Amino acid sequence: MKKLLEGLFLLVGICIGVAWLAVPDAQADEPSSPAKMPCDEFVCPGMHAEWLDEKTVRCLHEWP
Repeated sequence: MKKLLEGLFLLVGICIGVAWLAVPDAQADEPSSPAKMPCDEFVCPGMHAEWLDEKTVRCLHEWP
């Protein structure tokens, strides 16, 4: 009976470990800062460009 419980705990532990390794981190998909486009550097050097429409842009400071 003791060997059966040990084997069951081992099997459950292995399943939990595999499930934990298979699930990606939730924050891995989210960028830590706004994505920069090449045109952002041209329009707002050293800042983040927020495009309001096709012709209007607002330059925002990037805080560390």
